[in-house]
Amino acid sequence: MKYLVFIFFLLSISLRAQKTYTGKILSAKDSTALQGVSIYFDGTSLGTTSNEKGFFKIQNTASNISPLIFRSIGYTTRTVPNISVFEDDNFPIVFLEESIDQLETVVLETDPWTREHKLRVFRREFLGKTEAATKSKIINEEVIKLKYSPSKGELIAFANEPIIIENKYLGYIIEYELMDFTVKYSTGSSGLQLVDFTFYEGSSFFKELKKKTKRRFLKHREEAFKGSLLQFMRALANKKLAEHNFRIFHERFEVPPYKYFDIQPKEDFTLIKMLTEELSILYENQQSAIIYKNPFYIDEFGNFTPTRAFSISGFMGQSRIANLLPLNYGL
Repeated sequence: MKYLVFIFFLLSISLRAQKTYTGKILSAKDSTALQGVSIYFDGTSLGTTSNEKGFFKIQNTASNISPLIFRSIGYTTRTVPNISVFEDDNFPIVFLEESIDQLETVVLETDPWTREHKLRVFRREFLGKTEAATKSKIINEEVIKLKYSPSKGELIAFANEPIIIENKYLGYIIEYELMDFTVKYSTGSSGLQLVDFTFYEGSSFFKELKKKTKRRFLKHREEAFKGSLLQFMRALANKKLAEHNFRIFHERFEVPPYKYFDIQPKEDFTLIKMLTEELSILYENQQSAIIYKNPFYIDEFGNFTPTRAFSISGFMGQSRIANLLPLNYGL
C-alpha cells in the first residue's frame, strides 16, 4: 500500500482579505543586502524576489497555513511560519546564513543498488506513474543523493539544493526543496520486494512554464484537480463533499458524508477529527482511503497540518508531484 503525505506548517495567525507583506533580507555574515532571494508561500505560485537593497513585497489573498520561504543559492533556506511580522510597512529584517553542504551519513553496510536503479525508483515514486509523470522531467538529477539500506529495506533521498521539475503536462516549473524521502519495501509471498509505502515532504514553489498559459495546460490542470486531495480537503472543510461528487464508505458500506467526521470551524481554519480509523473515498471511479491518526487543520487553500495526522492510499496516494497543483489553484 502506498502512502503519500505532504508537509506544510501551521500558522496561529489570522489573515483576512488581501494583505501585503514587506521586509528586508541581509547576509548574517556581514549584514549586506541580498538581491535576488526567492520569497514565496510554500506550495503556491505566490512569490517574488528581493531587490538590490534587499527589500521585498509580497501579497496573499486568502487565509492559509503555508509558511513564507526565503531561499537563495549559497545560503541556508529559512522558513518563517509567523508571517504577521511582515504585515504593512514594518520592514523586519531576515538574516540568511551561508550554507554548509549536508554531509552524507556514513553507512557501514554496502549499498548493492546502482545509482541508475535508485534514480529510476526515485523518479517513479516521486513523480508518479500517471500521464503527467511521463511528460515531467527532473532537470537537475545530479543534486539528488540516494542510499539504499538492505537491512532496513528502504531507499532514502536528500538534496542540498532545490530539485527542479519541468512539467510539460500541467505547464509548470516546480522548485522543490526536498526535506525527506523514504521508500519502504516489504517482501511478498513470492519473495519479491514490493513497495510498502512512500513518504516525502518538502517545500515547493510553482512557476508558469510559458509566459502565456496554453489551453491544454488549463484543461489538464482542471482534470488533475478533479478527485485530488486538494479538492477533497477544500470540500471537506466547507462541508461540500456531495456537491463535489465525493462519496464516503465505512467498512465497504456507503455512509452519510459527515457521519465519521467531526468538523469544527476555528476562525480562519477548520479542525477535523475522524471518528473511525479508516474511511474509503470514492470520486467517480477513483477510489482512495484515509487512515486517521490525529486531528488536523485545513485552511482556505485546502492546505492541511500536521502532515503526519493521517495517511492517504489509493488514487490520491498515487498522485505524486507530476499531478500536484499549487495550493492557490482556482482561488
